Amino acid sequence: MLAAKPQREGFVGQHLTVLPKPVREEARKHPLLRHLLVTDAGYFPAAQGHLVEREHGSPTHLVIACLRGRGWYRSRGGERPVKPGDLVWLRPDQPHAYGADPEDPWTIGWVHFCGEEAESWHNHIGFPDEPASSLGQITAEGITALKIEQIYLELERGYSIPDLLSTAILLRAALNVAAQAARHGGATRSASDRIAAVREHLRENLTQAHQLKELAAAAGLSVPHFSSLFRRQTGYAPIDYLIRLRIQRACVLLDTTDKSVAAIAAEVGYEDAYYFTRCFHRIVGSSPRSYRKVPKG
Repeated sequence: MLAAKPQREGFVGQHLTVLPKPVREEARKHPLLRHLLVTDAGYFPAAQGHLVEREHGSPTHLVIACLRGRGWYRSRGGERPVKPGDLVWLRPDQPHAYGADPEDPWTIGWVHFCGEEAESWHNHIGFPDEPASSLGQITAEGITALKIEQIYLELERGYSIPDLLSTAILLRAALNVAAQAARHGGATRSASDRIAAVREHLRENLTQAHQLKELAAAAGLSVPHFSSLFRRQTGYAPIDYLIRLRIQRACVLLDTTDKSVAAIAAEVGYEDAYYFTRCFHRIVGSSPRSYRKVPKG
């Protein structure tokens, strides 16, 4: 059997939209697009023979989401396989190549983009500081949740500023979902659900005293494992998260009631109003009384 001829595009059912260079250059001057601009986007289903080789890399960032099948990418760091659920990020101006597995060709959604936000998103999601890298802890369902198809379908609508703004918004949403999936993907679904249950328990029992070992036991996890997963989901240690929930509730009470600071402190779990004030200032940046005086809405 002859090997499939390598090709960059032309797959049945594909979507492929590329901004013309003059449109791209003009769009990058727009104050709302210079931060994040989608320049190319597409979808290649069962891309038999798909192969792209760029000796000098691409002038833009490129994210590839593997939905089904398998593939690979190669950079200065070597060649790595890609499977369903993997999200690959290729940074600009770095030599790279990528392609579909010949036996089980991948189905991918992909987006080229540029802008001042790009590197910050790369770091926020948690990609290694390498020219090309991938995240393998996202599930196939998590990759589908990125809704890459919305980006290329919106780009197909046209090159007007409103259209380009919409694609940028959709890309931000996809990258945010990727960040959440990367944080949660290392846990099993049951462990992730148990962490979520603990968070809800804290929210419903703000005034109670909580011990870390008791919270970990409620989740059925060791204290180190619980703390690690909790921080991955929320960005905070469990007790710090509880403090922020209390302060958040205190802000609502300050804004919507005439209760004294001492009464509000007691209502959110602080017997010592002075300690409450110190915690409030650390989180909000002002005292409860000063916060109350600031006009809202």
